[in-house]
Amino acid sequence: MMYIKMKQRWKVTLFLGLCFCLSCLYITTNTTSYQTKPDTETYVLTNLEVQHSDVKLKDDRKQACVHPTLSKWKEFDQSLIKTNEVANCGMEEEWIYTGNGKFYISASVVKRHGEINCTYTPIGNSNDNFKRLKPVYPMLNNTDLMTDAFEVLCKANDGKIYSNIHACISRKPSPKSSKTTSSETDRYNVIILGLDSLSRLMFQRVLPKTHEYFTGFLGGSLLEGYNAVGDGTTFAMMPMLSGKREIEIPEVRRGYPGAKPVDQYLDFIWKKYERKSYFTQWAEDWTRLGAFHYRLLGFKDQPVTHYMRPFYLAVKPYERKGQCIGQRSSYKVYLDWFREAIETHKGENFFTVGFSANYTHAGYNQMASVDKYTTDFLKYLHDDGKLDNTFVILMSDHGQRFGKFRMTEQGKLEERLPYFGLFVPPKYRAKFPEKYKTFQENTKRLTVPSDVHETLLEIIGEKGDHSKLNRSVYSLFSPIPLERTCADAKIEAHWCACQKSETISVSDPKLVRSLQKVLSYFNSLLQDHLSLCHELSIKKIIRAVSLQTDDKVLKFKSSWNRIAVFNDKVSTKKLIQYQVTFETAPGSGVFEVSYAMNTETDVIDIDVGSISRLNRYNDAPRCIEQSYPGLRIFCFCRT
Repeated sequence: MMYIKMKQRWKVTLFLGLCFCLSCLYITTNTTSYQTKPDTETYVLTNLEVQHSDVKLKDDRKQACVHPTLSKWKEFDQSLIKTNEVANCGMEEEWIYTGNGKFYISASVVKRHGEINCTYTPIGNSNDNFKRLKPVYPMLNNTDLMTDAFEVLCKANDGKIYSNIHACISRKPSPKSSKTTSSETDRYNVIILGLDSLSRLMFQRVLPKTHEYFTGFLGGSLLEGYNAVGDGTTFAMMPMLSGKREIEIPEVRRGYPGAKPVDQYLDFIWKKYERKSYFTQWAEDWTRLGAFHYRLLGFKDQPVTHYMRPFYLAVKPYERKGQCIGQRSSYKVYLDWFREAIETHKGENFFTVGFSANYTHAGYNQMASVDKYTTDFLKYLHDDGKLDNTFVILMSDHGQRFGKFRMTEQGKLEERLPYFGLFVPPKYRAKFPEKYKTFQENTKRLTVPSDVHETLLEIIGEKGDHSKLNRSVYSLFSPIPLERTCADAKIEAHWCACQKSETISVSDPKLVRSLQKVLSYFNSLLQDHLSLCHELSIKKIIRAVSLQTDDKVLKFKSSWNRIAVFNDKVSTKKLIQYQVTFETAPGSGVFEVSYAMNTETDVIDIDVGSISRLNRYNDAPRCIEQSYPGLRIFCFCRT
């Protein structure tokens, strides 16, 4: 009996030892070697062994584009995240509140301070700017609001004064449908909440409550193959909201001959929803860097039913501590505006889009407010039953574009892999179970902003015309082919996260020769402005890799500050595709550039859309920033 027990123990011991050895082997073969070292002004890039494991399906086909498997915490310094408390904007009640299209003076404030008389100054939209309209005095309780923003100055009997600016919702009639619409049970609302500069992993790091509530409690799904298609917010929002990319429309950029506002060429998705009798909203809390205003000429006509831009253009004198408007966090004011619209238009269908940059563009220090208030807003939608028939998109435009983390290999990849989540309402899931199943499969496939636009069209029973587009577009509810590549979606090699790379020596003669041509290209862009901007030279080469990609991605030709135009005449057998990080002088600008070099002719093929500035330029380009915003990443002003 003792012998049998000893024998069993021996087997167990052997089994456990074998498991331990296999675990060690797995850890050894799957651990990546990665370090960052602080330099005088930059972080030196080192190799990151990224896993690009094939996705194998039942029919033995492999997915063409597989994004890297990145660690949430292993490569990121967790101490960078500040767990700040939500901004304290004061405890005193605001004297004025709005709701259901009306203006109200708080009864409790009257009780505390005595009779209150207010001057109400409506703020409206005028040529995509704000305009103060004729003041109303006295503005009485239960009076209709005239515009979606107003300034107010109130005096109480006890001598106290209240002065503030309010975002609100003035009641407007719903747009009349120009087409026969489906029954109410077939109509779905849409809310899109965008946050600037958050990769899929960064969102989870800095907004853990929001992510957990959205994916865990609500059951929203992340698009794990969602890939940025360019540098900045415009490249994300324009194709998502219009179906078109900037290169596919006539000139809309500031400072260019014949340029026109974007709504002269684009039929935005919110207009299609308005034609189905939806009320619409569009808000950006950072007007200076607006998706359609910083480089582009904005809108000729007010784009949506309720437009928050006039409020944000007029708000600056009323902001406190950089985070407060009146007694509320500025981010809460932003979300409360969406909530007020839904309540004011109760029973009507809505299409709401917001994009916030104030709290996420500059770093991690103010994330606590975003996490709390976004979670609270999602809870409101759920608890009030709004999500039964409402699609919710929680998204970002790209990952971080500047700073120490961006200058790591993982940071580079995360920039190309923004957070994108979609909540499909229960009513839609029940009515279209096969579509929902297809959507779940597509969360692993390569997707881009134009696919989201096609999905938004499908929600209202429409379909986009892609006959003139030289790229693939799919609704998230229709099968996306496993074979889809960055070339099919027209994602430039610089932005494609599906690629593998091989490190090459920074002293490689071909590389050095090609990089001098890149620098010449930089200086050619500055050629007409050298009286204002310094000519650039290479201070040091930080890192270089050759990109392994398919022929179609390499076949592009240059295009100034726009999306690349692909050129079928390029012989890819003669090309080396480089991605190089280097520092320039003067000004210590750090750039990451992707370009192709013909090995026979030494001719390089480069496009501004394949150039990333990795460190902040601050006020270095102040001499040309307003007149030539497209050159701000290159220019170091002489004075």
